Formats: sequence, C-alpha cells, structure tokens
Amino acid sequence: MISRPHEAAADAKPLYMRVQQNLRDAIRAGIFAPGSLLPSEKELEDEHKVSRITVRRALEELEREGLIERGRGRQARVAAMLTAAVNTRIEEELASILQIGRGMEAEVLSYGWRMPTVQVAEALEASVDEPVLQVERVRRRRGQAILHTLAHVPAAIGAMLPREALVKSTMLDLLSARGIQPGSVEQEMRAAPCDGDVAALLGLEPGAPVFILDRLVRDGGGRPIQRMIATFRWDSFRYRISSTKLGNGQMLEFEAAGRID
Repeated sequence: MISRPHEAAADAKPLYMRVQQNLRDAIRAGIFAPGSLLPSEKELEDEHKVSRITVRRALEELEREGLIERGRGRQARVAAMLTAAVNTRIEEELASILQIGRGMEAEVLSYGWRMPTVQVAEALEASVDEPVLQVERVRRRRGQAILHTLAHVPAAIGAMLPREALVKSTMLDLLSARGIQPGSVEQEMRAAPCDGDVAALLGLEPGAPVFILDRLVRDGGGRPIQRMIATFRWDSFRYRISSTKLGNGQMLEFEAAGRID
C-alpha cells in the first residue's frame, strides 16, 4: 500500500488529483524507480476506490508532467531520467553550495529527531532503527520566501547543530566551524511541479514550476554528513556552468555556480 502523506489536505481535491498526488509522491520517494512499471489501471482502481476514468485522468496528468510514459495497450511506466556525467572542481562546487542560503533570513519550521525513511537511511548509511535529525527551513530575502529546505543528518552530526544556531547559519558552515569539512558532493537538479505544502510556504500555486536540488554531502573520509532537498522558486535561482578543455583533450572541468537573485 502506498503511503498518503497529503491525504488529510487532499480531501477537498478532485478524485483524480488525489490519485495523481499519491502517485507523484511515490515516484519522488523512489517507491517506483525510473523505468519501473506502475500498478495496472485495475489495481489503481481497487487501491484508491475510484473509477477507471479517474485513474486514466490521473495518469494523463502525470504523463503531461513528464513523470510517466504510456502507450496504447501498455502499462504506464515511470519515465527514465536523462543523465550526463561530468567532472567538477570540488572546491569550486563546494564554494557555490556553501554560498546558497547565505545572506537570507531563515525560519526553522521544524527541528526534531525522526526515524528515517528507507531512502534517507540508505543515503546517510544509517539504520532505519536509528533516529536522525530532521530540519525543515524556509529562507527569505527582503521578506520574500524563495527557498525551502528539508535536511537530514546522522545522529552524531545532529548533536552539533542546535536549533537556535540554524536560524543564523547554514549547516555546513556550522559543521566547518567544528572541524567537519565537506569532502565530496553528489547532487541532482531537476525542474518539477511544486508540492502543495511547499508551494504555500513559497507563495506559489500548487503545481507551479520550481527547481529542486537533491544533494548528499560527505566529509573527507567519505562519511555522509547531510542529505538535503532544496526547493527554489523558479524565478529566484540560476545555475551557471562554464567548461574548459584540459590539455590532454580527454576531459572537461566544469566550474559551476548557483545564484539566488
């Protein structure tokens, strides 16, 4: 059974939107991996207790968003993501990441110890039975909310991050002051329709386009120290990449910089 974190708020939505939101959440959470088949229309009917027309409308909307692929007589499948591998100067990339969030007012929406989902536990290389620190924040510039973040850190790292300090500083700045330096970053950026709860915090309509940055930061020893999902207003963030050909002609180094306007 797929979990429904938005079920209470979704009661007023049309039935197809409730099915659409539930499937969208499951895809984003990795319950349905890229390239995998979704349940059949009959299975979705039975699970959600809705009509075939409602299920098909929900699938049409997900296809329009680019989240799934469908074909005549074929079961819906999660769209495979197009990816490209690049080599980056880690010091430049980390400098740009550390800069994101500076110079803005931060509000801590929630701060507490939570049992991680399987996805979070795997990213942090932690046990699902071991609590991690979860911090949700929204950042504003000149009174305008432009960035929402949901971060998870291992227990040993979370003990170094008091709630009051997170209002004035970034997590990575606080950890750097304690001698824990970022050593590597794995991150994915994508454009997506904004989740309803986050949209309300950013002053957007549900489904409005946003940039989502999903990143995992490791220390110099390769241990995960932070997993964060950052959601930017579409009109407030740019990501610039300039490339330089190396002397051997076989590799490109990318100098990347994020900018919040």
